[in-house]
Order: sequence, then C-alpha cells, then structure tokens
Amino acid sequence: MSHYYEGLNLKLLAAIPADAKRVLELGCANGRLGQRFKEDHPQVAWWGVDCSAEAVATASAHLDRVFTLDLDAGDLTAVGRDFDVIVIGDLLEHLRRPEAVLSTLYDLCAEGAHIICCLPNMAHLSVIQRLVVGDISYDENGLLDRTHSRFFSLASAFKTFLDAGWLPDLRDQYRVEAPDNAFAACIVDAAEALGLPRKTAMWNLGIYQMIIVCRKWPMHFLARPSRSVPFSVIVPTNRPWQYELNIARSPGLAEVQAEVIMVHGASSAADAYRSGAARASHAWRVMVHQDVYFPVGSGYALAQKLGALEQAGACELPVGFAGIENLTGAGERPTGPLRRAGMVIDRHSLFAHGPSASAVSLDEFAVALHERCAVQIDARLGWHLWATDLCLQIRELAQQPIAQIIDVPLFHNSTNDFTLPSAFEASAAQLLAKYPKLARIPTLCGEIERPRMSAAFELS
Repeated sequence: MSHYYEGLNLKLLAAIPADAKRVLELGCANGRLGQRFKEDHPQVAWWGVDCSAEAVATASAHLDRVFTLDLDAGDLTAVGRDFDVIVIGDLLEHLRRPEAVLSTLYDLCAEGAHIICCLPNMAHLSVIQRLVVGDISYDENGLLDRTHSRFFSLASAFKTFLDAGWLPDLRDQYRVEAPDNAFAACIVDAAEALGLPRKTAMWNLGIYQMIIVCRKWPMHFLARPSRSVPFSVIVPTNRPWQYELNIARSPGLAEVQAEVIMVHGASSAADAYRSGAARASHAWRVMVHQDVYFPVGSGYALAQKLGALEQAGACELPVGFAGIENLTGAGERPTGPLRRAGMVIDRHSLFAHGPSASAVSLDEFAVALHERCAVQIDARLGWHLWATDLCLQIRELAQQPIAQIIDVPLFHNSTNDFTLPSAFEASAAQLLAKYPKLARIPTLCGEIERPRMSAAFELS
C-alpha cells in the first residue's frame, strides 16, 4: 500500500482556495498534498488526519499538526474547530458512514467554509461492464478497490453532501472515455431508452474521478422563530424512475410532511397545475419537475420563506428558485442591468446568486404559487417559458418587476444535455407574439430576441 500513501492528486491540489488559512485534511497519508500546498502558500496552517500511524509519522515532518484517527470509530471533534477548508482526497468511499463525518465537519467549520473532495465514480462504463457480465470482483485499487465501503455516482455524491449542509459543485474530473466498441454503443442505446440524451450518457460514462468543491450552507436561520406555512407539491410525471430517485426520496419534503401530488398525462404546464391545484390541501403550491431533489433542511427553509412572503402580503406574486433579476427594480420593460438570482444545484454546477424581489424571468424547474396568485399559467406556452410569462404578467399588472426569487438549495438532477428542443422555440415564438412591445426577453436559457433567439447557456 506504500504507493497509495505516496500519491499526489494534482487536480485536487488545484481546487484548494489560494487564500485558505486553516485546513484540515482527512486521509492526509504521508502529507505530500499539504506539503506541496504549503510550498506556495506558507501562511496556511495545515492539519492532517489518517488511520495509519506510519503515514502520520511521516506526515508530521511536513504538516503543522497530525492525528491518528479511525474516522468510522473516533471522535473527529477532538481534532479542532473553525477550519475554513476541509480536504478529502479519495477517502469518503472507504468510510462506513460518510454522512456522519460530513455532518460533523459542518459543525467544526467556520461560516463560508469549503470542502474540496475527490471521489471515484461508480457509474463509469468499466463498472457497468462488470455488472453486465455478472462478476464484480474487487481489485487491489481503482474504482472497485477492495477497501471501498461506499459507492458514489455524481448525483448520489451531490445528494450526500447536500443532506449534510454542503452545497456541491463539480469543479474538475479525471476521465477515462468509453471506447468505441459495440458494448459501449449498447449501453448508450439503453440510456437513450430511459430518456437520457446520448451526449449526457457518454459524459456520465466517461467520468472516472470527480473533483467536487462544496460551500457550507448557512442553516442557522432555520433555528430562528419565524412564520412557517404548509405547502403542496405538484409533480408532472412521465418517467417513474426519475420521480422515485428524486422527489420520492427527498428528505426536505418528508421533514415538513409536504403533500405530494403526482400528475400523469398532462398536456401542458397549465393543465398539470390546474389538475394538481384542484387536489391540493394547502394554499401554497409548488410546481416542480420530477427530477428535483429537496435535501435536508430545504423543506423547513421553503416553509419559512413562503411564510415570510405571506406575512408581507406577497401572496399574489409568483415565486421562483432561480432566474433573472432586473437590477433597476422598476421600469416598463425588462431591459437595462440584469443579473442572475436564486439558488439551485443544476445538474453538476452550483448556481448561487442570492434572492431577488424584481425578477423578470424564472426557471420552470420549480415555481411556487399561492391560491390567491394574481397571474395564471398560460396553456398556449406548453411546457416552456411559462414561468417567465408569469413574471411578465405580474410586471404588466404592477408596472414594475415584482416577481420573487428565493434561495433554497434544491438539486435539479436533470439529464438534459443543454440543448433546447423545438418545443422551446415554439414557446419562445408564442411569448414574443404575446408581448409585441418587447424586443428581447432574458431567460436563463439565453435571450429571446426578434427575429431569432440566442444560443442556450448553462446555469453558472
């Protein structure tokens, strides 16, 4: 195992913030990573933890403090507090309860702290090949290392971090691309049969190791006394597996006993909302995609933020989770300074830009509407851009942009390949026809302009 302790993960090293002041590395091995970082950043205090006493003895010559500790059985709180960066290189997969370690780290870290982590991807094509042939024999190292206790894909890793209070972002990756052979082609065909775009399937199958950077989500506000309201969740569904892996397993919905209403066979977003609202028990209804995951704490946060809007008399306004804000806050047209607003972990990227009270566009992955909302979903827009239309409707009523964007960390676990379908273009044309005075309409998928639309871009 000596080679294991001598390794240096250069992509993990590159992801560590240059301004790190107090670092705790879990699985520090011989201390090479900390030693290398300290060469360029001598101001950092770097502490290390490892289960190997021999490795710790070597690391002690390079790091400021080192500890021998079995993270599955030992007390991590004894190591220290107020760390601003936690480095975890190829370790979580070796732990029996990584969730418990991540939760403990949340309490040990300063506000605004980061986790820099490297994890193997068990959804790589080489592992799928073993599963298909019926032989998942373990190896001395690699993805099927015999010392691995837990397995992660990108989505399951993100959910694990989120449920412990950490906001993940895929910063980098090591890739071993799928070979150009019949087996890989069949697996991609199978992914397409489930509804995954070919581009998405190929991208997923080639990820070998993931470099994930997480930001600490400040959850202390949840402990403050505040008005909370119940809400119903309306979920249009056409892929049962997507619903089961996301909405159905969302601890954020379970923690507030949210009412979940599945809607099958709807012809449009308006049709789905109308059907769900007719069955809803609560005044607040959250229309949400089937591929959205509500992590721990998100249900409490959403109930509080909707309660605050209700207390402020803002029940008539549409509420989104990510979108575009007009920085001027007023005006007849959504022109002038614009910025992104809201919070979502979108596919593999963290989108975190703060709340807004002057949205000109909302993303449709999740939208909350009160039964007294002053605007309605337009069936003519189908499944696209209807939430942006709600912003434009309320702007026309109030003569200023007043749609709301709140910051609750939902995971939009989409399989979309960032390509706009023809249905989006049809909805865009309908939206332009509905608002003939607008030369352009900003959205998170790009600007809708006359006579054509600009290219789509990722949330970032």
